[in-house]
Amino acid sequence: MRKTIREGYPWKPDVFILDIDGKQVVVKDYAAKPFFFRFFVGAISNRREALIYRKLRGLKGIPEYIGLIDRYAIAVGYIPGRNAAELMSGELPPSFFEKLRALIDAVHEQGIVLCDLRNIKNVIVGDDGEPYLIDFATAFQRGGRFNFLKNGLYRIFYQDDLLGIVKLKRNCAPHLVTAEEELAFEKGVFLQKEAIFLKQKGRALLRKLFGFGKIDAPRRKRRGIINPKG
Repeated sequence: MRKTIREGYPWKPDVFILDIDGKQVVVKDYAAKPFFFRFFVGAISNRREALIYRKLRGLKGIPEYIGLIDRYAIAVGYIPGRNAAELMSGELPPSFFEKLRALIDAVHEQGIVLCDLRNIKNVIVGDDGEPYLIDFATAFQRGGRFNFLKNGLYRIFYQDDLLGIVKLKRNCAPHLVTAEEELAFEKGVFLQKEAIFLKQKGRALLRKLFGFGKIDAPRRKRRGIINPKG
């Protein structure tokens, strides 16, 4: 039996539920998309997402990874419940957000950021009341020691993941949003010791992201050399 959840745009997969031997699985499939999107978006996206699922395998709150059906389709376990966008204000207790934060922290501990958590459709409230995360198409891992660009982006999206929790609170439990969280959401940064002010630009932002010293500072004088005046 097949139940369609979403028929995607040309650049997005079709998503449907299959019943296989009494077990429901969710399939994301690019097979029916135009060649360009099927090959250059679907195949690459599925490989990346499969890598993330394997990295997070066994983590409570992450759907079971079933596997790649082929290069254009990936299957994961179905989570019975509702996505957070369907909820009304007041439906979620404080404990849900505590569990969601713990789940996101566990994902971050694996060196992975989700990047799309502000889309609250990617948070599922299970029938058991527990939080689950779905759709890791945009997620990525922290880079190596000298991969400054990727690690800078990782820091940005680390903060953005936390802002996803604040957005969900604003939608479903506004009375739980603290003044600090509200300020952070408005500024686009989660105010912690390692906070990154996302609205900063240019060299100031580079210093925040990559830990550079003052870029405009003059170079140190060489030992034993006196710069003549004039």
